[in-house]
Amino acid sequence: MSQAAGEETLAVPGTVPTVLDPADGWVVAGVAVTAVATDLALRSGALGLAGALLVLVAAVALLACGRLATWQARLVAAVAPVFGAFLAIRTSAWLLPLDLLAALGLLALGASLARGGDVLDLTVPRVVMRAVHAVLHAMAAPAFAAAPARRAARRHLGEAGRAEAVLRVVGGVLLAVPLLLLLGFLLASADAVFASFFRVDVDLASLAGHAAALAVGAWGAASLLRVTSVVPVGPLGPGRRMLGSIEAMIVLAGLAVLFAVFAATQVVALSKGGRHVLATAGLTYAEYARSGFFQLLAVAVITLGVLLALRALTDLEHPGRRRAFAVLAEVAVALTLVVVVVAIRRLDLYERTFGLTMLRLYSELFSYWVGVVFLLLGCSLAGLGSRRAWFLGAAAAVGLALLLALNVVNPEAVVVRHNLARAPAAEAGSLDPAGRFDTAERLDQAYLAGLSDDAVPTLVDRVPSLDPAARAAVTARLCQERPAPRWTGWPAWNLGHARARQRLAAFCP
Repeated sequence: MSQAAGEETLAVPGTVPTVLDPADGWVVAGVAVTAVATDLALRSGALGLAGALLVLVAAVALLACGRLATWQARLVAAVAPVFGAFLAIRTSAWLLPLDLLAALGLLALGASLARGGDVLDLTVPRVVMRAVHAVLHAMAAPAFAAAPARRAARRHLGEAGRAEAVLRVVGGVLLAVPLLLLLGFLLASADAVFASFFRVDVDLASLAGHAAALAVGAWGAASLLRVTSVVPVGPLGPGRRMLGSIEAMIVLAGLAVLFAVFAATQVVALSKGGRHVLATAGLTYAEYARSGFFQLLAVAVITLGVLLALRALTDLEHPGRRRAFAVLAEVAVALTLVVVVVAIRRLDLYERTFGLTMLRLYSELFSYWVGVVFLLLGCSLAGLGSRRAWFLGAAAAVGLALLLALNVVNPEAVVVRHNLARAPAAEAGSLDPAGRFDTAERLDQAYLAGLSDDAVPTLVDRVPSLDPAARAAVTARLCQERPAPRWTGWPAWNLGHARARQRLAAFCP
């Protein structure tokens, strides 16, 4: 459909400034329902059943408007409520923000792919261009959503009639309001019953909160629907390669040499000479393992960015130089995988000594994801599927699959099971890998009992297996009075909260 007369336009890089499908009744309905769902969610803590309902309503609004022309856009939008549903199932503060981010990101991606594009052709520059495209169109979203009202006014009043009618309405209001206020004040002063009709307790802060939530929801829904209704981002032209192949290969060779030396040092660290160095430095092996994990992970992430940047910016027109670049890049990928493996091994050693926490669990899982991303990058550099830019989409898909698996297995329950399984050994103490007696950290009852409600059922089930002292300590912490929930009512209902309350009611004396 061509742009209606008088419809707003917006010049966006890579597009013709045209709205293909002006807003209609479905758009207005989607904006209104999403605004109400947003108000309900935000006034209920943005989580719980209302949060899941908001994601579902937004996805249905996108699908029902009939503007998602590609099957990929419809599939991506339909997957968003899967992650939104966990807002009403899980309670972990480590998990819920990722679920919310994934759900909103999928909704935005579905809107962006509505009229063209492919998940397997998304490069970093294309993602940036699509983000800019969406942001610019979001600025015009209110005018887009208001277009049906403007068209209806034009049909009923005409341009001249509309202007005259607006002036007459404004004039009438200006005349009526002062008169009505004066007479109403006098009547209220004369009659208490009449005055009671107009005595309304109004919470201005609450009204402002509702208004802000409705505005946020309406604007967000209108933005998504407008993006589905405009000419999509055009193809990117061939960019200028700013880096020569020689410079890029020098960088790659330097990375390869540096990481090869690091790999050699790991062999030394496992030898008696390495033990002597650690003992001289006053470090236990567990402390040595902990000290380097985050630095190693940072090295891997920085290297990933460098490799992607070199591939995007290097002039590789000459076949020989292209092959040399690929070989050096593959060597750098392989040696970076060694760094990732060393980082995972160090964290694993530390966890064996001091137990598992949510930070350590997420760090380890992130390390595995980084390792998989490097394997995908290696396949891409080797020319696998070279006709498509599949790497970014595949890396994101692996991340979403990992997040979905986390939601299913309940990470806080994993932490509880791991730590309680090692509790007998921790209570007794153990030898560190260097062969010296190292007093192990005792079972941290405060940490386990301080986890979210997702951990409570597993903790209650495992408490009987503890020794009497640990059992009493964990029971006391679990059964102490908990603060009343800030958000109540059906919009804030959460399955994790409900299960925890049920188990504690049966467990606590």
